Amino acid sequence: MKKYTICLIDDKSYGIPQLINAIPQDIEYVFYYYNRITDIEDIDFDIVILDYYLDKDNKTALEIIDRFLGSIIIWFSSEDSCNQKMLQNGAFYSAKKLSNTNLNLELQEIFKDFLFLS
Repeated sequence: MKKYTICLIDDKSYGIPQLINAIPQDIEYVFYYYNRITDIEDIDFDIVILDYYLDKDNKTALEIIDRFLGSIIIWFSSEDSCNQKMLQNGAFYSAKKLSNTNLNLELQEIFKDFLFLS
């Protein structure tokens, strides 16, 4: 069975439970979380989940997307307009990051879709 490398790059951590709860329980994975661009390790990630605004670095994900073009990229912003923009710039999927919940059905569907296709 394949072990997936999954990476979340987001300057705020409240999306972590949504992501962890969206990953199917029957897959093996290693999870990496970075809240600053400078901390990102040089790893070939299978799946990269990116927030649009990376305030701690004063950048947007558009400035780092090229680092992950070999990965499945999921945009994970609380602003739908940002997710739509990112779909036009290299993302395979987008999911709206929700506040005050640990359950994100849209993100769950993305993982099911990706795993079915792989």
